[in-house]
Amino acid sequence: MITFSETGWYGVISEDVGFETISIVAQAAADYLMDHGNTGPVVLGYDTRFLSREYAWCIQRVLTANRIQVFLHKKPIPTSFLSMSVSAYQAVLGIMVTGEGRPARYSGLTFRLPSGCPVSKEWMDSLFQHLYRRYPRSSEDSRHLLHYIDFFPEYTAGLMENLQIECIQKAKPYLASDSFFGSVGTYLQELVRTLGINGIHIRTKPNPGFMDCVPQPNERNMSSLSKLVVQKKGDIGLFFNGDGSAIGAVSSQGQIIRNEWAMAAVLDEWLQSRGKEFDIYTEIYTPELIHPLLACHDLEAFPLHQLKEENRQLDRAVIWDRYGLRFGCFLPDWDAVFQGMLLVQAVCRYDLNWQRFLDQMNGYTQGRIHEQKVISMDVRCWEEKQKKLLEKLEEIYPKGLNQVIEEGQDTKLVFQDSSWLGFHYNERESSLFLYHDAESGQKAEKMLTELIGWFTE
Repeated sequence: MITFSETGWYGVISEDVGFETISIVAQAAADYLMDHGNTGPVVLGYDTRFLSREYAWCIQRVLTANRIQVFLHKKPIPTSFLSMSVSAYQAVLGIMVTGEGRPARYSGLTFRLPSGCPVSKEWMDSLFQHLYRRYPRSSEDSRHLLHYIDFFPEYTAGLMENLQIECIQKAKPYLASDSFFGSVGTYLQELVRTLGINGIHIRTKPNPGFMDCVPQPNERNMSSLSKLVVQKKGDIGLFFNGDGSAIGAVSSQGQIIRNEWAMAAVLDEWLQSRGKEFDIYTEIYTPELIHPLLACHDLEAFPLHQLKEENRQLDRAVIWDRYGLRFGCFLPDWDAVFQGMLLVQAVCRYDLNWQRFLDQMNGYTQGRIHEQKVISMDVRCWEEKQKKLLEKLEEIYPKGLNQVIEEGQDTKLVFQDSSWLGFHYNERESSLFLYHDAESGQKAEKMLTELIGWFTE
């Protein structure tokens, strides 16, 4: 049985996701487009996971058999490339074969609207209604509807327009990067070569197993990059997750920078270089440090739901949600390559002086820290833990509960010392997403470890 998540469809390769189920979902997408009168082309991309290219080929066969024109990226790409190409080719839909940041055994599909934005839960629910309406069509007789594309030159041109290239070239940083076998591949290497920046780039070739690691920026995965930066006397290190939507950063001393501090530095650089003509949006699990940062720029954040409800301009929007940053002016999707280059630009603005740079960022963010964890847990276990959750929190948290905020499937518990915990349970993937935000002096790590231990006992 095929079940969708809020923004796509994911499952274990050869169990949930296979050529038959891929064809069924592709036919549902074709039927959805035809029922809504969307007769334009579809852009199709894929990442470096096992069978991704073959799954993409299967999808194009179904779409072209339904008389839908397809623009297929020639080689693995970050999801952000798909988002930009959907808009550039005036496509009615973008389909990406990817497992996003999930373990290597997962694959699936994520979808992008004509604007390049991720689809909504409501869109996915509508797509679900088209499943199994027709047996999947598949044909080799419609190859004239298939076109191969290489979008990297267009992406590079758009990125250049949103960076201060002179600032980077003047500082001449030595850049180390780690693609971690994912879809960023050699793209960053080609980009910095175009800029005349020297550097060293590792793990650029695909490895569908990701060395048996979850392809995300964490201390274990980034240890090789940290050593490389020190060994090669680099000025900055950039790590990219599997689908190129998130970065990790390493200082010239090999220090692994906290993800939320790196994001704060990226946002600060955007505001420093592009001014304040943008509206900043946050959601329930956005790191709390954004507020003191924005205060330094005399700005305030808007709730994310206002962007859609009030039909505000997307090209004026900067969104920081639980997944990271999106810059509507450049690309309304999570794009690690762009974020990474903004971070390089920020460090260059400080003449590659990391100490001065980090001192400034610490002053902006007031030392606030933010943690995100994913715990595998079946629904029965979660329901049992929910019943005892408040009692457990009273035991391990020194300060009492101040406020409970609920939005859909999200629950946020705010404590009297201003720290907070967030819980989002994904029943379709049997996973609990745990968010924790606190000041660094609140022994947050110890409390979080104790809570996770209780969830997994």
